[in-house]
Amino acid sequence: MPGSETALTLDSVTLGDAQSHRLAGPKLLERLLDTAARYVEQLRARVETRQLPARVALFGRVRGTGPGVSFTHLYERLRQAFPNPLVAPFEECDNVAGAVLESRVLIAPERDDAMLILRFEAGACDLPMHAHEDSERFIYVVSGRGLFHVSSEAVGDFTGETIRHVPVRASDVLMFSRGTVHTFSTGDEPLLLLSCHAPYVPLESAEQYTIPAVRVCPGRSTDPEQSRIACDAAWLCVA
Repeated sequence: MPGSETALTLDSVTLGDAQSHRLAGPKLLERLLDTAARYVEQLRARVETRQLPARVALFGRVRGTGPGVSFTHLYERLRQAFPNPLVAPFEECDNVAGAVLESRVLIAPERDDAMLILRFEAGACDLPMHAHEDSERFIYVVSGRGLFHVSSEAVGDFTGETIRHVPVRASDVLMFSRGTVHTFSTGDEPLLLLSCHAPYVPLESAEQYTIPAVRVCPGRSTDPEQSRIACDAAWLCVA
């Protein structure tokens, strides 16, 4: 697998506590998006000061730290408030369905971000590597399992030879800068994501995503013989 893993510390942002579980509707959506935005601000700052490369993807975890708090519960409350149907195809992929929760409509007209609920069906491997050149992404993995495929190559120089395949599952979080070439695929299980777009570019816009000239669907060629079990590179010191 190309590349190396480097541990990075960001300022922690509390997504929710026992009181936040009482949030519902637009207030809950606002909390989820604002948490994502504060992390994206840190990402942008690191990129602008060249502490991180222009195209970078970060990986972490979201979890409750005591009784009565659960990210899954927050998602359930979000869907109770916004039961928007997931519509396929998404980005021309029949195995991916999505719904848009646009903050300028649901929270405040001056906002420019949005949350997309995305479901990759089991066996989804036909969404090609692509880039969002006009916005960052912060993604909560709600349930299921899959692979996040990502490359450090620019979209105009993409060869398909530097793709990393990162396993993702429930409670993982991902964040990547604009222009980062990436995609997701699934195996035997579906994958459910909350994808925060900052700013939101309408799905029908030609600027929403760019597919490199070298078109690659890495989920079709991932070799099961290369699968491994390992601990994450980053460890949190708790005492």
